[in-house]
Amino acid sequence: MKKTKKGGLLRIWDDVLRIGTFTVFVFAVLIMVIAAADGNNAEEAPMGDFSTGNLNEGWRLVENGTETAIELPTSVERKPGEEIVIVNRLPDDLTDGMSLTFRPALEDIIVSIDGEVRAEYTSDSIEGMSFYIPSAYVVVELSDADAGKEIRVDLRVKTKGVLHGVKFGYGNNAWYAVLQNGIPVLAIAAVVLILGILLLVTSLFLGRAFRIGASRQLAILMIDIALWVFSESTIRQFIFSRPSLSQYFAYLTVELIGAFSCMYFDEVQHRIYHKRYMIAESLAFVQIVINILLHMTGLCPFYRTLVMSHIWTGVCAVIAIICMVEDFRSKRVREYRITMVGMILFVVFSLGELAGFYISRYHQLGVFLCLALIMLMTATIIQMVYDEVTSYEAREKDQTAMTITTIETIAGAIDARDEYTGGHSERVGFYAGRLAREMAADYDLSEEDILRVHYIGLVHDIGKIGVADNVLNKVGWLTEEEFSLMKKHTEIGYEIMSTMGGSIKGLLDGIRYHHERFDGKGYPDGLSDTDIPLIARILSLADSYDAMTSNRVYRKRLTDDEVRNEIRRCSGTQFDPALAEIFLKLLDKGELSAVTVDGKAADLSGTVRTSSKLEGRLQKDMLAGKPIENPAHVRMLCYIMKLMEKKGKEYRILYVGVAGREHEEEGREAGEIMPMIREALRENIAGHDINIEYTATRNIVALYDRSEEETDAFIRRITALCPMASVEAQA
Repeated sequence: MKKTKKGGLLRIWDDVLRIGTFTVFVFAVLIMVIAAADGNNAEEAPMGDFSTGNLNEGWRLVENGTETAIELPTSVERKPGEEIVIVNRLPDDLTDGMSLTFRPALEDIIVSIDGEVRAEYTSDSIEGMSFYIPSAYVVVELSDADAGKEIRVDLRVKTKGVLHGVKFGYGNNAWYAVLQNGIPVLAIAAVVLILGILLLVTSLFLGRAFRIGASRQLAILMIDIALWVFSESTIRQFIFSRPSLSQYFAYLTVELIGAFSCMYFDEVQHRIYHKRYMIAESLAFVQIVINILLHMTGLCPFYRTLVMSHIWTGVCAVIAIICMVEDFRSKRVREYRITMVGMILFVVFSLGELAGFYISRYHQLGVFLCLALIMLMTATIIQMVYDEVTSYEAREKDQTAMTITTIETIAGAIDARDEYTGGHSERVGFYAGRLAREMAADYDLSEEDILRVHYIGLVHDIGKIGVADNVLNKVGWLTEEEFSLMKKHTEIGYEIMSTMGGSIKGLLDGIRYHHERFDGKGYPDGLSDTDIPLIARILSLADSYDAMTSNRVYRKRLTDDEVRNEIRRCSGTQFDPALAEIFLKLLDKGELSAVTVDGKAADLSGTVRTSSKLEGRLQKDMLAGKPIENPAHVRMLCYIMKLMEKKGKEYRILYVGVAGREHEEEGREAGEIMPMIREALRENIAGHDINIEYTATRNIVALYDRSEEETDAFIRRITALCPMASVEAQA
């Protein structure tokens, strides 16, 4: 973290560069839109004439020997199998190279000019063709010899008796308008097909890694619908060499839409409604098999059974809606709320596609379904990205939480081992975080930076784990050799935490350099001024403040005025003067004060810990020259107590000895009674309690997680067994 200045020519140029490039991009898009839409192309390179005319007027419907004038397009009510005959007279100005284009809607068509059959597209004219022939454009070539002749069109009704308009022009000019109308839908279908294939391949190879199991079903649904749109395209004669076969895979692909949709919805909804969807999928599959058998045996062609497939598709839609409503009520929809928007639109538009098929005689198949699929795909992709981002953030949060827990555990272990600094790391982390927050505006520190400073403060002394106990917890001043070993804790900590250095920015700098001085006389590397990382300069102040406000074996804590004077005196030598000024302002305003109580180690709530009181008692007795049996055992008890205090568990400390006897030399009676007392203690302490011989005439008993009533009961048992026993509870 370095102090930064906002603004500057570089930042201004960066903003200009971004805005400028985006503006150029918008301008380029605008030019493209004008190029595509503007009809003022008189000066452009000539393309030739693609114009066509209509032969929609002058037609007469021949019926029972009478003729009725009609205008195309129109529809004539006829039953399946009945014929429609219309006649007209060709224009007198026909020339060679002209043609007429018809589009029958599933009906058989025979076009004759002057009694001569010029074109035939019927079930009988194609070998193996079913009764319901696919719709197609039929082109009749003309010449100047056909001018003024009678043209007759015979249609055999299969479904609706629709008579589309007739186009005429030169060559295949009529196809130009057909292509203009058909290519957009076909282009969308092509995009859907390509995306579906890519999504399928991705889900097959990376499905587990990206948790996109539902995407596999979506990919298959996309491919199925895209192929269906191709098969029903108005320009399928350009796509397939044998367009007559398109009817077969058109029926099969459309009948699979409902089943594939259910499979996709089932995956999105985490298979909670799997039985419902499986029933719908089973019905759809059985229906398809039955339809195939009926068609192959000639009992009922695909077109007639299509209505049943549409019904099952509608049933699948209803099931999906019911399941989404239930998820909405149970709030499970929050797991896929973005995808749900696409699912609803897909269902609605799919039902619109079905309605258009049955209601409109001129409905262009696939438009609604393609739009719906693009919406569903978009929603699914957004949901996938959202899920991955959320999952990544959750993993990051879990990783951060794990790191924080590790840091707090390490910090507790550090403080627990150091006899004189119980809670020191916790307090340094608190002071450092408070200082960082006050610095935030001037040093451009984020909330994340402030939190990071706090956690680095917790482990700044981790290297003390590698310092010998007789050095770390020596009573009195350290020798020159001992102090040189103590100083190594910064380098030891640096090496210990080097593997975690990348996970927390500034961690290693804070550990290694928090004892560097601003004047360059610190350790371990003798850095000075702003060469010392900012995190280390912050920790130096927080660390020193806690040392000054805590009791030491060689002195009591400094007064608040003495602390302020010391910080001012060391500003510019030990401390960064800018940070020292901010720290002093916090103290002067009362926004920061020592957490210790009368110099004794305390937690952040201001409570002096039981372990700290025991440490104080040990230090006092050792300085007074009392013959402590084994100070290391007492320190180990303090260590255990500190670890348990971190978890909210307490030990109650009792000093148990001979009444009126403090020292072994005060009488032979104490030497005779203490074995009885110690035996009584051994028989009455529980498995988690600790019993330590403190002096020749006194034991320390640590009762684990006991209430006052339980502690009093324990004391009564001991005094009942040994009336000469004296029991003192630690205040």
